Amino acid sequence: MTTNYDFNDRPDAARISLVAGSTGEAEVAELFLNFQWAYREMQRQYDQVLANSGLSESKFIILMFLAQAPQQQLAPSVIADKLGATRATVSKLLKGMVAQAWVARVASPTDKRSTLIQLTASGQQSVTAFLPHNFAAVQTIMAPLSPAEIDQLNGLLQKINQGTHNLNLELERNQHAK
Repeated sequence: MTTNYDFNDRPDAARISLVAGSTGEAEVAELFLNFQWAYREMQRQYDQVLANSGLSESKFIILMFLAQAPQQQLAPSVIADKLGATRATVSKLLKGMVAQAWVARVASPTDKRSTLIQLTASGQQSVTAFLPHNFAAVQTIMAPLSPAEIDQLNGLLQKINQGTHNLNLELERNQHAK
């Protein structure tokens, strides 16, 4: 597996094999590094597409959650759960989004002590204006893949997700054993 990369100290299989237990482990480690690099580069470019529209990935996702929600409203705790982020992180994001007039805080009709976050017309306009850029970026990134390769990649990603889930379970077991 020979690929040119933009940074200088990227270990190859030969360097990895010096610390790995076997050649097979070194090849898998090199594949993992290549996968990480591809993801990070893809994310870096996608972040730039988002930034060109004044968005971050988290803000875009929040706008999409709200656009799909009943009455375009969600509780901040629900947004945090859906985003997989802490409530403090989401609170900071929402504060900025309120300042940009993309969302508004509204009283909950069922619990006067609670507030809901509602998508504003400006927020809807921002997400609607960004969607063509989003789809164009995704098409550009995925254009080198054939339909069969896209199907294959989907299957491989499912397997990687299963491996990631297995690692999470292993880490939780180790944490509980301490």
